[in-house]
Amino acid sequence: MIQLHQIHKHFGQHHVLKGIDLTVGKGEVVVILGPSGSGKSTLLRSINFLEQPTSGIIEIDNVKVDATKASKKDILGLRMATAMVFQQYQLFKNLNALHNVMIGLTSVKKLDRKQAREISEGILEKVGLKDRMSHYPAQLSGGQQQRVAIARALALNPQVLLFDEPTSSLDPELVDEVLSVIQKVASEGNTMIIVTHELGFARDVADRVVLMEHGVIVEQGPVEQFFTNPKEERTRQFLGKALGQRTLQVQPVTP
Repeated sequence: MIQLHQIHKHFGQHHVLKGIDLTVGKGEVVVILGPSGSGKSTLLRSINFLEQPTSGIIEIDNVKVDATKASKKDILGLRMATAMVFQQYQLFKNLNALHNVMIGLTSVKKLDRKQAREISEGILEKVGLKDRMSHYPAQLSGGQQQRVAIARALALNPQVLLFDEPTSSLDPELVDEVLSVIQKVASEGNTMIIVTHELGFARDVADRVVLMEHGVIVEQGPVEQFFTNPKEERTRQFLGKALGQRTLQVQPVTP
């Protein structure tokens, strides 16, 4: 479904991504964890060329792009195959919730307004915003705005959904409403890559977890193995600190 091969990214002299290899299967939910500055958001944004990799190959189904010679057509192909939900909701302030979802369908997918409206109304109802369709972003809470952003991404019916720390801008009491929507989307078989700091959420939603640090993948594995029996000492340190423990105690594997 998705293959990243030797993805490098430089910002000037700063080598942010150092040869990332990652494969994500169809219908798989992969969560990327790591300390701030590890490169996880840069990796996510490289998948659809919001950040153009310095080198490497990105493949999504039949779209294969070499970063060193990517054409506008290549980049458009990657962007048509993906949809991203950002930390900041990126809604149009002059459009209500319904039209924020519709705009991608009419401008990108070239659907007529009637069809776009029907799809958008159904997805807004799905994310619990049936009674907020006519509200503008300023009239919505942060959690509601992020749910509109999720609805906008879903409406495009992408091959892969990308989530870049979707709850980091929310007040703590609004986090759960957004996480529950993402979990519902994941349960429906959507292919998803999620960057998050929410370890409990990661454990609930992921099929596989990746830990990044200093621009490389430290460890990756099935969710339960990752949290209960990580292979790398750095992973145990990271989880221990994140879970408020001095170090993570590895659970014995049941025969």
